[in-house]
Amino acid sequence: MDSPAMAITVRHVTRFVYDKAAYESHNDVRLHPFDDQLQKCVSFKLTVEPEETVVPFTDYFGNRGHSISIHRPHDALTIAAESVIEKIAETIEPAKDVIFNDFLRDDAVQTERAYEFLGESRYIKFSSRMRSFFWMARPRPMEGVTEYVERMVSYARDQLQYEPGVTDVFSSADDMLKAGAGVCQDFSHLTIGVLRLAGVPARYVSGYLLPDTPTNGSGSRQQASHAWLEAKLPNRGWTGFDPTHGCRADSRHIRVAIGRDYDDATPIRGVFRSRGHSQQMTVELSMLPGQTQSQSQGWQSQQQ
Repeated sequence: MDSPAMAITVRHVTRFVYDKAAYESHNDVRLHPFDDQLQKCVSFKLTVEPEETVVPFTDYFGNRGHSISIHRPHDALTIAAESVIEKIAETIEPAKDVIFNDFLRDDAVQTERAYEFLGESRYIKFSSRMRSFFWMARPRPMEGVTEYVERMVSYARDQLQYEPGVTDVFSSADDMLKAGAGVCQDFSHLTIGVLRLAGVPARYVSGYLLPDTPTNGSGSRQQASHAWLEAKLPNRGWTGFDPTHGCRADSRHIRVAIGRDYDDATPIRGVFRSRGHSQQMTVELSMLPGQTQSQSQGWQSQQQ
């Protein structure tokens, strides 16, 4: 019997207000949720104000994005993405683990197949600080790869504090180690770095996490964008883990983009010209669980 599906409606609105009119504004956005065996994007609609050219694209990692160009002067820019996603509860089947002694015998094969997710990247450097952190929690020769990944997902969270405001979106894993604290992006970067040093392919995932409880009387749920990781496990393949919560990713996690680190999966990135000196950005995100798979078949797909 198929696992029941849960539908989640997501509205993600980003608004920029400029102190003086902007022009020749160009943005790349990655806000379209993935379609895979555990998640289906039933509908997606992207609205841009002021209206201008929007061109869809698929990047190297398979992320579905949109390029937005606005040449005329504008005092504000609003980018609103509305999605309906069906999530299927994953049934975790038993899979034979592989000890590190055997796993690393195929290190050359792993490197060839997943080299992007084994080396350094912009926000994940193999610094002396990172190597020291890894050395304190390095895998044991007879330890299973899956067992080690699960241990590391909890280890980083136990060693460092979750504290907003200590880091920012441009902080690296090394910055988190210096500060001793960070947020979901930082915990993901740090854990990915440790796994890569151990020889386990690991990639960054950006998306949304459905909260357990509503935050207002209307039943809608508010939450910031979330980040976690996927590790390539023997006999199982890419498997999601949430270092911020020390657990596996589950049906509450909505995948939007993947990459080597945050730089590849940034929700919105852009440039603009202006005679002004500042801009103000606000983000509004709401998630509402709703209909099941059978109820949602009447929904119409709106993809731009």
